[in-house]
Amino acid sequence: MTLRFALLALPLLLAACNDAPAPAPAPGGAASLAAKPAPPAAPPQASPALRPDPARCPALTRDDENGLLERKAPLPVPPALAGVVAADMNQFAVTTLGGAQGCIDVRWMEQAGPLALSADQRFLTFAWQGYEAFGFVVFDRSGKGQEVDTGTQPAWSPARARFAAVDLGEAAFGALNGFGVWEVQPAGIRELSIQADGLPMGEWRITGWRGEQCVALTRQGYEGPRENWFASAAQGWKLQAGTCPKA
Repeated sequence: MTLRFALLALPLLLAACNDAPAPAPAPGGAASLAAKPAPPAAPPQASPALRPDPARCPALTRDDENGLLERKAPLPVPPALAGVVAADMNQFAVTTLGGAQGCIDVRWMEQAGPLALSADQRFLTFAWQGYEAFGFVVFDRSGKGQEVDTGTQPAWSPARARFAAVDLGEAAFGALNGFGVWEVQPAGIRELSIQADGLPMGEWRITGWRGEQCVALTRQGYEGPRENWFASAAQGWKLQAGTCPKA
């Protein structure tokens, strides 16, 4: 009976041994490394976004000895652009894409707007009016920031690689008072042509681009029908009567 009982109990004892927990691995062993993988490296932290601040712009004086300025408060900035533009009486402070700041002199502007950003956030644009003056600012936020005043809202080429504007009037109140073409560089804007002298007066309009190489315009003189004009890269962007050459 005793031998039989021992034989019957032996499998139960072996099962109990197999169910016992395994001894803990020694610290620093292979099992410890597998159980606790090293955490992934933290991604680099971006530097805090720069807030625009006119106090960091060069100091300007709003000299109004002739009493021509009527504005008594900074030009308004839409809340949606508060992280890009800030204003005081003399300047717009504009953040650049690289985290720096550019400044726009607005001392002689009585009204400005609407302020808008291009779809790629690179260009800030707005029209403005002052005492016997008007213009249209294109501010390039690439690089250190660059301001171009095109007088009136420019027309962009289909690829947005170039833009052109025309602003011609006898009173010469416009900031451009001529015809201009500019090219968008990887960083900055390059002036391709500015014509201000020798152009006939009238009501000028840009009707559009013909590809990237030619701008089509019309001019209405004091008499007669509206005329077709153009400016092409092949002709150095000089305004000429006629239509864009066919490609």
